Amino acid sequence: MNEFARKQRAQEHSRRINAGDLDALVELYAPDAVLEDPVGHPPVTGHAQLRAHYARLFSARLREQAEQPVAGQDAAHALIQVVSEMDYLPVGPSYAERGWLKAPDAPETARVRRTAMLVIRMDPSGLIRQLKSYWGTSDLTVLG
Repeated sequence: MNEFARKQRAQEHSRRINAGDLDALVELYAPDAVLEDPVGHPPVTGHAQLRAHYARLFSARLREQAEQPVAGQDAAHALIQVVSEMDYLPVGPSYAERGWLKAPDAPETARVRRTAMLVIRMDPSGLIRQLKSYWGTSDLTVLG
């Protein structure tokens, strides 16, 4: 995977999320891929766990706005900033319980916005081997 191809693959990840295509999204990952959210969630490993993870987010009407990616010179990594929006339910309450954001007055209609930097490691065929999502509590906002 050259730099251009890795950048395209990072953007394709967001495109498939926005399309709500769970099967196509999981196909981007190696069978033993690991998704890590170092903010306190346990790692998600393998297609079955990835499918369950993204199905939950898709149920919250997840949408992403991806910025221009950056390719590492190591022939493996791409970094991309994404701004995600999703319904407050079902994910938002876990953020509120941890004190990361204030619970909205109308949780059934509120949405959450999160800005994150994704560090994606791909194998030579372009499959995602590891995705790490970095964000802080100042990157969370409740809308509505």
